[in-house]
Amino acid sequence: MFAFILGCLYLICALLYLWLIKEKFNIFGFIYNPSNRKFLLILDAPFLLISFAAFLQEAHWFFLLIFFMHAFNSMALLLKPQIFYQSKDEMKLMDENYLNNFLVILTSAVGIGCLLVSYL
Repeated sequence: MFAFILGCLYLICALLYLWLIKEKFNIFGFIYNPSNRKFLLILDAPFLLISFAAFLQEAHWFFLLIFFMHAFNSMALLLKPQIFYQSKDEMKLMDENYLNNFLVILTSAVGIGCLLVSYL
């Protein structure tokens, strides 16, 4: 059940990212703005909790990977935010369209992966 919820949540986020891209919203400008740190932590919390619950329910390596990715992201934002914001310079070297497409594809792939694991 938690795996299905997590998959649906990721797919909803992918649709939200697509809508924001369509509306010409600067996603990475928002993410790398230090004043939005609390919002990012609040946004990351449900993914962290549901991925941990999905791992406890199904004990699959995919959910453990998702949990650790969200845990690392949250810990970096809480304890060492300069590490998180340091990657902004690296992101500027890449094309913004590429990064937006990568974000949508990655979020969709993780959502589909969660749904597949919950189905099997």
